[in-house]
Amino acid sequence: MYLERLPAGPRSIDDGVEICHGAPFDEDHYVFDVADASRALDSASRPVCLFGHTHLPVVYRRDGEGDAGFIPRIENDTVEVQLEADARYLVNPGSVGQPRDGDPRAAFAIYDGDQRVLTLRRIEYPVEAAQRRIFEAGLPASLAHRLALGR
Repeated sequence: MYLERLPAGPRSIDDGVEICHGAPFDEDHYVFDVADASRALDSASRPVCLFGHTHLPVVYRRDGEGDAGFIPRIENDTVEVQLEADARYLVNPGSVGQPRDGDPRAAFAIYDGDQRVLTLRRIEYPVEAAQRRIFEAGLPASLAHRLALGR
């Protein structure tokens, strides 16, 4: 399978960004709270680490005040988050294919490293077509049903 052949993370994209699936210290670790994020930020090698695994959009920030997290409110399909130069970030943009936050729209991010702006987006996609392909592939029906709910 294609995904199994991909190299394990974290993977450095450039001097400012790395990506991983779960956490920089363990690809299968779930980051659900500030304590998990703090551990991940300790092990991240770049100022910005993009991750997934939980499928929940969240931004964790470490600065001189400490570590904190927030769930970005994506109104009108887009929100821009200005990333400060003196802070480190751990960001989950959500999920294109299996959102888990109650919003069935696809969630993704675009990062402009020059401007240090992270744009989080939500867009509609053909859920019914994706569900049909899940059934046709013989995957568990729960994966198809949850798409319409975003859970």
